[in-house]
Amino acid sequence: MEWGRLFLDRRFAEREAKDRPHRSPFQIDQDRIVFSRPFRRLQKKTQVHPLPSNAHIRNRLVHTLEVASVGRSLAYTVGARLRDVLARIGRTPDELGYLVQATCLAHDIGNPPFGHAGEAVIAEWMARFLDAHRDLGLDADLAHFDGNAQGFRILTRADGYRQRGGMRLTMATLAAFLKYPWDAADPRAARGGTPGVKFGHFATEAAAFAEVREAIGLDGANPRHPAVWLMEAADDIVYSLADLEDAVELDMVPFDTYRELVSAIPDSVNSLDAEETPPQKIAYLRAKAAGKLIEASADAFLANLDAILEGRVPPGSSLIDMFGAQHARPGEALAEIRRFNRRTIYFHPRKVEFEIAAADVIGKALDVFVPACLAFAQAGGLGGMRHRDRQVLSLMQDYQPREEFSVSDNLRCALDFVAGMTDDYASYLAARLRGLDPAR
Repeated sequence: MEWGRLFLDRRFAEREAKDRPHRSPFQIDQDRIVFSRPFRRLQKKTQVHPLPSNAHIRNRLVHTLEVASVGRSLAYTVGARLRDVLARIGRTPDELGYLVQATCLAHDIGNPPFGHAGEAVIAEWMARFLDAHRDLGLDADLAHFDGNAQGFRILTRADGYRQRGGMRLTMATLAAFLKYPWDAADPRAARGGTPGVKFGHFATEAAAFAEVREAIGLDGANPRHPAVWLMEAADDIVYSLADLEDAVELDMVPFDTYRELVSAIPDSVNSLDAEETPPQKIAYLRAKAAGKLIEASADAFLANLDAILEGRVPPGSSLIDMFGAQHARPGEALAEIRRFNRRTIYFHPRKVEFEIAAADVIGKALDVFVPACLAFAQAGGLGGMRHRDRQVLSLMQDYQPREEFSVSDNLRCALDFVAGMTDDYASYLAARLRGLDPAR
């Protein structure tokens, strides 16, 4: 991969880059993402703990902003050490920071209600639907759902200039968004023997993916844009520390446990005792730990830069996995935090109860909207549809199906609408669709 092409600032669905001398094209990308409706809806989507009543607990929007902050710092740290390389292509460390910050702002924009639990519900429901409708010749990847692929669809098609380039971001930002640059059928998409778990685009966006990959020159067995590695590391750092912090706030984990786990990351915590309260101590430890992990991630990126540019790093690896010997201690401390979170937090009864309920909530929405979109496709438009199905489509607003779409495209419209729901709206609508009148 070539540095010059990796920063291509021509916008998707536009023929050439426009000259805006007072704004970086990647800052414009940030603005377009931040002012979009899918971004705003992240404020009511689960990060880890669904529907929290405590305002200190992170939702998906707060998480995204924290990742963008760490990602910008990490990218500038790397860019400063690559200043001469960037200067040769007319770029600066700031621009690498802007690019990574843009893709961090977008990295979770495709997540459905209730997070990963919602992804699983949609995939399982659609797999059953495809099995019952084998005669329709539907896209096979409708049986899979990944927030990353949904995000690419939002950015390139479903929102902004709908069907006309989506948000029309730069090619560089779209490429840097592609954490898993392959489709659901690719063996690299499998996890734990289950196919189609982690992938970057649906069949409906295959042409958009090919256009971005060709324009940027993504290549190799793991053809990730280098900025993806920085975005992913920022996400890993933030969620590992923040999920543990939120668990302390919810009294799932004692502060002493947090202190023991997190204080093992930085070189020293000599000033910790100067902080008076647990929230102040947590803020101190978080900042010290994040700073050390940014340093370690930058070193890992630069140490593996040739392999990254050649697409030779094995799929499934991350910068966190590539910490060198000089960062073995913080790497192991972070790994222990992630193991602790999996054991203690991600299967906590409060979280699990909501995720079990998510199957019922999202399943009810799919029961209503997917058949209505299929009825539209089979009728060739609104004219031949039942009154009830037309009523259902009226609820979908901008995401309604269209006559010129294929059947698979029209079913994707239903998934756009359902996956775009916030946690509370999905819960509210599921009750309403059952004839109940919940308090909003």
